[in-house]
Amino acid sequence: MTDAPGLKRKRNKDGSIREYWEARADLVKRGYRPSSVRLHYPVTPEGRTQLAARCRILQAEMLAWAANGEHAAPGYDGTLKSLSRLYQTNPDSPFHSLKYNSRENVLKSLIIIEATVGARNVGKLLGPDFKRWHGQWGEPKAPGKPHRPWRAKHAIDAVRQLISYGVTLGFDDCFRADTILGKIRFKTPPARTSVMTAEHVAAIRVTAHAEGFPSIALATVLQFELTMRQKDVVGEWEPGASAEDGGITYRDTRWVNGLVWSDIGDDMILRKIHTKTGFPVEHDLKLHPAAIEEINRVPLEKRVGPVIISEATGVPYKNRKFTERWRKVADKAGIPRTIWNMDARAGAITEAYDLGAAETDVMKSAGHKNRQTSARYNRGTIKQTSRVAEMRLAKRNENNE
Repeated sequence: MTDAPGLKRKRNKDGSIREYWEARADLVKRGYRPSSVRLHYPVTPEGRTQLAARCRILQAEMLAWAANGEHAAPGYDGTLKSLSRLYQTNPDSPFHSLKYNSRENVLKSLIIIEATVGARNVGKLLGPDFKRWHGQWGEPKAPGKPHRPWRAKHAIDAVRQLISYGVTLGFDDCFRADTILGKIRFKTPPARTSVMTAEHVAAIRVTAHAEGFPSIALATVLQFELTMRQKDVVGEWEPGASAEDGGITYRDTRWVNGLVWSDIGDDMILRKIHTKTGFPVEHDLKLHPAAIEEINRVPLEKRVGPVIISEATGVPYKNRKFTERWRKVADKAGIPRTIWNMDARAGAITEAYDLGAAETDVMKSAGHKNRQTSARYNRGTIKQTSRVAEMRLAKRNENNE
């Protein structure tokens, strides 16, 4: 790629390709570090754009080091851009401890920050600057297009991360900027209100089987009935793997976190540790007839390894492919476009609250560590407000007797 300077590709023993950015050999001999950086980006138009941008950043840092005749990695010159580079390249930066998909999302925001306000001096920033940036980052991509509040939120969150990292490095101007940012409250994007219902799940099941995608029916039922996240059911592909490492691999990625048949015991109790919280949960599948019905459709000899397998490939769905297939099935089932696959979890939690389930029980079922998190998934319905009204009215009538 001509727009990705320093990009190198190496072939693994299984024929897959791993990608690196490599510094010029002459500058490495002079002491430039890092000499190489492993790159993990999907082979998609968006992934290639991100890969090229990352290569250009690394190349620019190397050339700046060479031009200045320095013998250390690029330092902090007071600008947001230099702080961003430190955050991305310093080995002690929290950026490297982020989960791979979180790191990719943060990198998208860092690219926006560097391109738009990277030249700004941290020591001269004031509250109106941050407020203005937030507004600009949320503007429509083009006239007539919708505003992008989540883009603005993620970018300003990344600014906070950069400033906080600068504080840990002892930069006085970052202490000042951190104090200012701490006094500002930005408008929060509106929360989702869409709720998947049991009726939606039933329609998806019928359509999925009619279309030849029983995996979609099984996954949706498990998500809804057991209040599980998509990745805890379907799994995900993490970069940084090779065939020699074992497990289910594809190119330089490995399938992780999804349900496997061994998670379901002979007693039909599903035991799983939630990926995000590390919280263990148990579900008695015998109490979920819809889940049992879908499981019974899978022949016994095929109940080995991952539970959810793509009919097209015979292996777990690749990242985003499951959501794409689910959407096509949902469209044919007549499910509104406002209902997403991720709404299965919120729908399940809302249904539990509608039926008067105790907060602590909902928390345990959803694998949350506290009740407040479960409450955020509760997209309250008329049943809940009516139940409160009925209880209040009953109490008044009791007092008037």
